[in-house]
Amino acid sequence: MKKNPGNGSGGNADSSKKSCATVRESGIRRHSSLFVLLIFLSLLIATQAFGQDGSKPADAEAGKETITFTAKRMESIIAKGKEKTILIGSAIVNTGTIQVTADRIELFGKDYNEMLCLGNVTVKDDSKGFLLKAANVAYTRDTEVGIAQNQVQIDDSKNSLLLKAEWVQFDQKQSILVARIAVHILKEDFAVRAEYARYNRNDESLQVSGTPVALNSDGRLSADYMSGKADLNDLAMSGDVSGTITTTTTKKEEAAP
Repeated sequence: MKKNPGNGSGGNADSSKKSCATVRESGIRRHSSLFVLLIFLSLLIATQAFGQDGSKPADAEAGKETITFTAKRMESIIAKGKEKTILIGSAIVNTGTIQVTADRIELFGKDYNEMLCLGNVTVKDDSKGFLLKAANVAYTRDTEVGIAQNQVQIDDSKNSLLLKAEWVQFDQKQSILVARIAVHILKEDFAVRAEYARYNRNDESLQVSGTPVALNSDGRLSADYMSGKADLNDLAMSGDVSGTITTTTTKKEEAAP
């Protein structure tokens, strides 16, 4: 009996197709598994670095801080040199004594040292009586220095002082605030407005410039430069100084004849 050459040829073709399909499926599975593994490792590294339950990892090195966080959604970028973790939606990050909240927080750099906070930002440090609100904040964890921009408001409850500006650099280690653009500083029976101010929260020393105007219930003073304390009676002024002072006069009654 003669074998049908066509059938043999067709069988070899079918076998070849099945083999190719198997190789392709195997390759797809390997790539899929690799992708899933990378995502898992990314999330694992982020979780170990931050510690969602607030506990310090057992193998954490001495001197390193643990970051805890919550958010509605988290994204991770694992490209080499561009590693970043993004917290989106009611994001909260705790680092040291500071708690940061925002609509979106990006953590990046070595050991996630840099933070970029966007939308309805608050920075709170109850141990230092410090509360900051702003539209945007960039903060560096190791130096504890941050820059806040757009509608910045700082409540210094330790000294019962309120500072408002469009740009503020805050140094938590040195307790120094540097404010620029539309600066307003308010305290009980004292207010000053200027374009630049430097305020030390430790000793309450204040330097203001950029057409500063200071006032209280007794008067109003303006100068090119002012320095001293947040008190109209404790400010030294230089440059073109001018002002008005309100005094209370008592009319003496004439003696009866």
